[in-house]
Amino acid sequence: MVILFSNRKSKLEKEIVEILIACGADVISDKSVVSAGGFFTLAICYKKTEIKTKKAIALYVDDSLRFKNQILPDEVIGICEDKNINALENFKKNKVAVVTCGNNPKNTITLSSIENGNYILTLQRQITNLKGDTLCPADYKITLEKQYSPEAVMLSGAVLCLIDRN
Repeated sequence: MVILFSNRKSKLEKEIVEILIACGADVISDKSVVSAGGFFTLAICYKKTEIKTKKAIALYVDDSLRFKNQILPDEVIGICEDKNINALENFKKNKVAVVTCGNNPKNTITLSSIENGNYILTLQRQITNLKGDTLCPADYKITLEKQYSPEAVMLSGAVLCLIDRN
């Protein structure tokens, strides 16, 4: 399960949802339910939510104070942009492993190339996915039919690596 924490009407959220639906996500929000193939579930939260799950991915796409005291269960892996200070603080408070996305050598996921819907996503360090498998540093070629923001591609790519859907 992937839990996406977002502000309502976020352009970044819409791009991520579109990419993940194309990769087999079923999406549940307070306004709709979309079944696209059932490989994994993406739940969208717009406010603090009680979460009772064992293994999950917590994806923060907005630097929102509304999720400041969000409680995350054990075995959750966090994903956010490197500049999302509130998400990073919340992950630290919850003692959650974090995958950061951005364009500097400290990030776990970066983009090394962007050209006409073709992206090279770079995993810069070893991570463990939800199945417990180790992913070693590598480059992943991603071809999308539409142009997306680099942030949406990196964050979606991080989700797909962690659920072992690459």
